[in-house]
Amino acid sequence: MRNKKDLHLATCMEELQIKTKVPDKLKNLKLHVLNQKAKIIFDAAMEANNENDEETVYIYLMKYCEIVQIMKNNFIDDTDYIVKMNSSSLRKSMQMLSHVKMSLENRYKEKREQEDNNPKIYSKQNGSHSNEKKKLFEFESTITNENLLFLLNNTNREKICLLDTRPADIFHKFKIIACDVINIPKENLVPGLTAEMLTKTIKEPFREKWMMRHKYDYIVILDQGTEDIEDDPKLINLRNALLKWDITRNNSKKVKFLKGGYEDFNHVCPWETTQHQTIKSNMDVEPLSVTELDPEPEYEEPENKQVQYPSLDGLHNMTKYRLKPTVNNDLPDNKSKLNHINNYSSEEELDTQELAQIEPPMFDRSTKPHDKINQFTKPEIIKPLYKINDELDDENNELPYHIEEVENRRLSLENNILEDNDSYTPEYINQTRNSHSIPLIDRSTKPLDDLLIVSRTEITSGDGLRGLLNLGNTCYMNSILQCLSSTEDLVKYFINIYSKSINYKSITKGLVAKEFSNVIKNLWLQSDRSFQCQKFKDTIGDFKEMFKHYDQQDSHEFLTILLDWLHDDLNQPEDNRIILGASKETGEEDWGHWTKANNSIIQQLFYGQQKSTVSCDTCSEKSVTFEPFSSLSLPLPSEGKKCTLSDCLQLYLNGESICGWHCPKCKRTRDATKKLDIMRLPPYLIIHLKRFSSNGYKKNSDVEFPKTDLDMSNFINGIEHRNRKYYLYGVSNHSGSLDGGHYTANCLKKSKNKWYKFDDVRVYGIDPSMICSSEAYILFYCRKH
Repeated sequence: MRNKKDLHLATCMEELQIKTKVPDKLKNLKLHVLNQKAKIIFDAAMEANNENDEETVYIYLMKYCEIVQIMKNNFIDDTDYIVKMNSSSLRKSMQMLSHVKMSLENRYKEKREQEDNNPKIYSKQNGSHSNEKKKLFEFESTITNENLLFLLNNTNREKICLLDTRPADIFHKFKIIACDVINIPKENLVPGLTAEMLTKTIKEPFREKWMMRHKYDYIVILDQGTEDIEDDPKLINLRNALLKWDITRNNSKKVKFLKGGYEDFNHVCPWETTQHQTIKSNMDVEPLSVTELDPEPEYEEPENKQVQYPSLDGLHNMTKYRLKPTVNNDLPDNKSKLNHINNYSSEEELDTQELAQIEPPMFDRSTKPHDKINQFTKPEIIKPLYKINDELDDENNELPYHIEEVENRRLSLENNILEDNDSYTPEYINQTRNSHSIPLIDRSTKPLDDLLIVSRTEITSGDGLRGLLNLGNTCYMNSILQCLSSTEDLVKYFINIYSKSINYKSITKGLVAKEFSNVIKNLWLQSDRSFQCQKFKDTIGDFKEMFKHYDQQDSHEFLTILLDWLHDDLNQPEDNRIILGASKETGEEDWGHWTKANNSIIQQLFYGQQKSTVSCDTCSEKSVTFEPFSSLSLPLPSEGKKCTLSDCLQLYLNGESICGWHCPKCKRTRDATKKLDIMRLPPYLIIHLKRFSSNGYKKNSDVEFPKTDLDMSNFINGIEHRNRKYYLYGVSNHSGSLDGGHYTANCLKKSKNKWYKFDDVRVYGIDPSMICSSEAYILFYCRKH
């Protein structure tokens, strides 16, 4: 059996108990957030137990028990769910706490007796051990957070100073409080920096500490989460200012760099920080604390009383858990508080008074108002184009292009169909009318569409390999942003031409597109290893309450809302277009009307069309509707069953029985069958694997999906005859469960022809064989040309 880890956090149980205080804000969190934190804290306790660190085990188990008790007190109606999720862990915690508490009491007692009986010897031995370990740090330029914690516990804390280079607003929200800290934002760390220049730059109340830097034995440089100081030129500038250009001091043994920065320190010892929403790159959890353990809790309404502790005796009395969805459409007053940090400033400044009376975004575009100014002097006429049984074009080995599907005009460029005068009038031969007509648009008076312009541009610099700082449970956002940043045409659009299409009358007044453009520019055009998109998060939080705070969210829900906002911000309706001769049965008429009102780069890249047919099981009466989609949400087979993406697509397209459908022919409620058909596919196809079930569980089924050759020919029922093959370029992954987990992204960078893993600030190359896993949640495909 391994030896127990030396006592290092306290000298008695009373002192150890001080580290188990609960922040009041914890009691106001939602049930699923509390449950997430309980699980992570319990896992941390088990990890500490594996290292035989009894003090840390005690702290984490006490935290865990207290969280469970808070859930029981605050959510009495849901106690059955609480016990179901925590019963085994709680039982184990109670057993371990009883043993660990007794062991620690004995060890603290023995330690005190040794000190009383042999004060000189003990002091000499203990001091010798600490001094030897501290000597090892003298010649190390980089230290770990475990090393820093050791120094804090074995050195006079007044002799340690931290130089925190994070932005001022983030620093004041979340900072280390274990010793003196000086905030020096990276924006001040310029090449050629000297200690004297910093003296003039550093603001109060930090300047006085900086002037007294000679009194410190250790000066530790840190940022949000950098692992190696050589990766960040600005941190090197600060180090050089202290080592080379602080001429009155010899700092060679003092200056250290903290590996992993604030993120890792907060993970190691959250009680030494002020943070209540932990910025933690791997598990997204806020720091928690607890109080003493009471084996006989009683249910009481909290009224400024000591919180009671959980007991296994009361678990069987818990009532059935019910999920209670919360909907909050109340939006806060929108303010121009979005102060962009450390990165690109927005291209255009907007009148912040336009932000008044903003409403939540709507997804039903059929009722969307069309108040844009007419763009054309003549109306566009949609005329019949060709029939279903048209012959292939001999030159291009393709049927004539559907002009409504603007994404395929890039192919036209390659075949010299488009002329330099930016007009497009295709000619077709051997066309015979048999049944339904396909609409043709006369583009002679229409300027080039966005996607065609994008196809003629390039990304002139950058590789898109920057990480994104986790701002506190924002890994869901980081994962989606990295996948969208790997969507080549979208990147070229937002870097080169987006500002020409801003719709200031949209729900978000163009602000979401503006800040999204800044994110894309920072990911591609800047050289730093990572950056924080705080202003982007603040902006989306202004328009959606669920994104305002720091709770974990679903990445697919975020993606859907973001695409909707971007579309509205960039929408330029074609009010002059007149639709004639389009087939209603094939969905062409609906598609024409919808694209007339919805014309943006988002629509051109990501939107397709599907048909929904509901048939009465009694009289066979059918109701058919055509709907646009920006992603396909595919069901998965039963848990544990290995399947292919084709299996999921077929399951999605199979008919499903529905109850309570009002049949217009029977004039009463009937059972019915609903069938979906994909009518047209977008250039960029997003596929969402529905891993989260309505009962709160996650399906971890292995879904095998193609990386280079997804053929959708067998799954489309429309009249399109264009290329239906796609290649994979992005995956949003989710590890963990519904109650707690972490999002990452795997993305293909075409310029390097290599796959990369994006884990918040960490970016590294991976083998393509690692792409397909049970963690894959959202798949991003691009049509082959």
